[in-house]
Amino acid sequence: MDSIQSIQIFVAINLFIVGLSHFIRPKIWVDFFEFLHSKNNVGNIINALIALGMGSIILAFHFIWKGFEVLITLYGLSQVIKGLVYLIFPSIGIKNIGKVTPEKASTFKWSGLIMALISTTIFINLI
Repeated sequence: MDSIQSIQIFVAINLFIVGLSHFIRPKIWVDFFEFLHSKNNVGNIINALIALGMGSIILAFHFIWKGFEVLITLYGLSQVIKGLVYLIFPSIGIKNIGKVTPEKASTFKWSGLIMALISTTIFINLI
């Protein structure tokens, strides 16, 4: 297995598990983001570093700009940009984290479903 396939599996596994969690247990994600928001800059840094870590691993090993695989690269790039913006302009990150409320828990279900479907598509594409 080469590094490109390894990163595709890495992304598929992460998207599936996090997506399934979003879908089945949206309340824990609301709790997580409320906790991050309560920590202000520290919560923003944690959120940014999670995105930056995931995105930079993807981009380091999966810089493909053709076919279906471009979606994985774009996902990695979006996470790097999110990390960059949140670390350079923390008020944006704090504001976005603060938008998560218990009333919006159902949006986690939809995003989780989308993540799980993308993950399944990646796995199917690998077969």
